Amino acid sequence: MAFNAQWKPGPDAAAQMHTVSPDLATLVIYLDPDSLALMPPADPRKWPKFVGMLHQLRDGAQDLANFLEERQSAALAQEFGVSQELPGIGG
Repeated sequence: MAFNAQWKPGPDAAAQMHTVSPDLATLVIYLDPDSLALMPPADPRKWPKFVGMLHQLRDGAQDLANFLEERQSAALAQEFGVSQELPGIGG
């Protein structure tokens, strides 16, 4: 089943692991006001690929956070007249 969605999280958005039972946990992304739960496959033999996807999600989230922090720093520097080069942009 293909599923594509976009959200713009609200100010109270958060993400955390939620334990459903001693043998089941999910990753819940509370988007304020919506939420999304990523549940592992029922078959433990499929968990390694799911774990790999979770690592990709973690890495992608870190990359996006770094990107936004760099741009925010550059925007603030520009606002206050401080020169700052952005990695990967320009000469």
